Amino acid sequence: MAGEKNNATSSWSGYNHQGQVGIFLALKELSELIQNDEDFRGYSVQFEKEDGEDIDIVKGIEVISRHQVKANKNKKNLNDYKDVLTGFKEDGVEENSRYLHTICDVIGFELSEEEFKELPYKPKFISNDKNVKLYEYPDGCKYCDLSNVSESKIDSFCKEEIKSLLIAHSPSLKDDDEHIKETLFELKNLLCTKIREAHEDGGSANPVILFPEIYNIVTSTEKRERQSIRRAKGLFSLYWNENFDNDVDNTIINEILNLADDDFKNLLIDMHPDNSISKLQDLNNLDNLIDRDSIKYILYNFFRWYKKEKFILNNLYYQTNQESFRLSMVHQPKAAAGEVKNDIMKNIGFIRASFNTDYLINMNIEGKKFFEVQPIDEEGKEKLKTGLLGKEKDNIFSINLEYIDYEKTVLKLREDQNSDE
Repeated sequence: MAGEKNNATSSWSGYNHQGQVGIFLALKELSELIQNDEDFRGYSVQFEKEDGEDIDIVKGIEVISRHQVKANKNKKNLNDYKDVLTGFKEDGVEENSRYLHTICDVIGFELSEEEFKELPYKPKFISNDKNVKLYEYPDGCKYCDLSNVSESKIDSFCKEEIKSLLIAHSPSLKDDDEHIKETLFELKNLLCTKIREAHEDGGSANPVILFPEIYNIVTSTEKRERQSIRRAKGLFSLYWNENFDNDVDNTIINEILNLADDDFKNLLIDMHPDNSISKLQDLNNLDNLIDRDSIKYILYNFFRWYKKEKFILNNLYYQTNQESFRLSMVHQPKAAAGEVKNDIMKNIGFIRASFNTDYLINMNIEGKKFFEVQPIDEEGKEKLKTGLLGKEKDNIFSINLEYIDYEKTVLKLREDQNSDE
């Protein structure tokens, strides 16, 4: 039995289904605790607990439920589970909290001895004196078969419990399949780590996962944020390479791609002053900011004709002999100039950074002053009155920013090159 340490925990391959069942049970219990607004900090899921079974859900030192897992598809009769029925360690575990998990339908658990004897092949009846019950899964079945498709049934049950937790605490991620998939992977990886550590600690140790550890993994967005940034880097590199030729200095692109993740994220945000960045960050979809046409037409042409020594990457600022520019990846049509301005006016950081800039480089909008009559909306005026913009509040209205499309930008960059020769 489990407490005797002669089980399959020595390798994940032999422990796979048992471990997944344990993760599912822990997720389900955690979800119920949170739904009932109960404290989960003292709870844990313990594998191969001394004097326990394969899986124990524990509160402090109290066993809330105990579970034995059997993954043999050929054991389909009650008497195939004699070792469980006669040897289940029930001490301290309530009668309605003792469970057997199987991967196939088992005949006989709900039958009396008389009914059992009427079964074909006259199997031998084994009394269930320990009152062990078959565990009923969310699909109503009292078994969970192993699947030979890409996703096992127990994985799908785990994902539903993860989704339930996200609905309560991170609703923006509840439909994010990648986050849910990655979360389950992290939980499995955590169990692998616990198994390894238990074996390294010696024979008396057993794998234990605390519910707060599970909760932190489910609700954390850090890994998804990193994935989103790295996807963005991958797309940025892909679209750049589609256009790259030897007539362009590639060192600036290498510099961009080699930025630390957070620095790359901030640069990407700065290149899109008209976007609702907070929403993209909440959804971990920063890679949606990478637009093929913006790279092909705006960035490629800018970096083909610019002089590196005149460009400050940190604030996307470029200074020619006569004029100053702010590089962006704004790619809306010319007719959207007013809408773009209204969106950008919500970006106080951009307003500050562009105060002394002549041109906002973009794809399509050309020849329009950024501020035609009123330089800021009513909300912005209130911010000015309250001093949100600090010392700049007295002269922010004098900004002379103008849209310039990528074609006109190229002309000005080439003129500047000629003037330097």
